[in-house]
Amino acid sequence: MKFSAEVISAGGGGHAVRVPPEVALTFDSRRPAVLALVNGVEYRSRLMVYGGKTYLGLRRDLLRRIGVGVGAEVEIELSEAVAAEVAAVVDQPAELTSALGEHPDAREAYALLTDADRAEYARWIGSAEQPERDQRVARLLRRLTS
Repeated sequence: MKFSAEVISAGGGGHAVRVPPEVALTFDSRRPAVLALVNGVEYRSRLMVYGGKTYLGLRRDLLRRIGVGVGAEVEIELSEAVAAEVAAVVDQPAELTSALGEHPDAREAYALLTDADRAEYARWIGSAEQPERDQRVARLLRRLTS
């Protein structure tokens, strides 16, 4: 389904667009893995629901690539992706591999995540520059072991 939406600040440095209810209702679940074309650029993610509203989070690297920021109107086309497709396109950053090797409890918890969730964490960490990348690995380790 195609729609236009304004890029909004999602807090904590994140960005998103609100997915219209009529588009969100076309998916089989509330948080489906999706293949999106954002201003013609392919982007894989998962829809999020907050306060009864559905959002598509947008990574900074995508926004830089398409040259837009908060307040910009973007054209989006969404289709449901197979979770394995989402996971298959991401390599695990070396910093994450190393950290999981050093923390067996975190490694076990990480292994229990879905392929799509592991892929999203890998993309999130991999999209950052140093030292932010190491900070994201540390944040993930805390989440996995708390």
